[in-house]
Order: sequence, then C-alpha cells, then structure tokens
Amino acid sequence: MRKFSIAVIVGTFLLSACSMTGSLKSKEAVQGAIETHLKDNPRLSLKSFDTQIESVQFKDNTADALAKFVSKADPNSAVEVRYQLKLDGRLWKVVSSQPVGGQGMGSHPGAAGSMPMGHPPTSQDQKLPPPEASH
Repeated sequence: MRKFSIAVIVGTFLLSACSMTGSLKSKEAVQGAIETHLKDNPRLSLKSFDTQIESVQFKDNTADALAKFVSKADPNSAVEVRYQLKLDGRLWKVVSSQPVGGQGMGSHPGAAGSMPMGHPPTSQDQKLPPPEASH
C-alpha cells in the first residue's frame, strides 16, 4: 500500500510539473510578458489599444511572437510587432522587438499615425540628427 501511495504522489507531482511547463509555453503567458514590458514605458497608454497575440513559436527557453496592437479609437488602425522573448526562471522577458513592415494596417506607405495612439515611437518614427559636414 505504501508503494502505491508514493506512486500516486510522484505521479501527481509529475502531472503538476507538466501542466506548469505547458502554461509557460502559451500565448497567454507570452501576452502577459509583452504587456508587462509595455507597462514599463511611461509614454505608452495601454488603455488606447488592444493587444492580440497572432502567433508564437517556442524553442527551448526562447519564443518568437507576433503581436498585433489594434487602436480602440479606430479598429482599422493597427500595427504588428515581432517580439523575441527569453524564459527567465518562471517568467518570459522581452529581449527585443521590431515593427513588422513599418506600417500599421489600414494605412498606406508614408501615412502618418500608422501606430496605434499611445504606442511608443519606432526607430522609423524617430528623427535622426543631421549628418555632420566633413572637411
């Protein structure tokens, strides 16, 4: 009887560990990490857009995710951003991000305001200083 009890306890522990690992490798876990990452930006208003995780590919302790940010003011205005994440203990952390195509959905090339309202500027939106004159 004692062996059976130990087997049940070990089996329960293994099932619990598997379910925890599975919950780490989910769209919900990745979305939570991306939203936590975005909350650290004081210029960003998370209330002005909805975050949708379009796809996630997991490999060992890393993940590549495609997120879509849809403006609440204009549902036809959205932008997609590709995120690379790394598992840090039991939490996903954003390592890098890159806008996809540099354009929001529903806009045309060169259109201003292609990012959802409140989204931080991308490298394409930032003004570069003029080049220094050479002598």
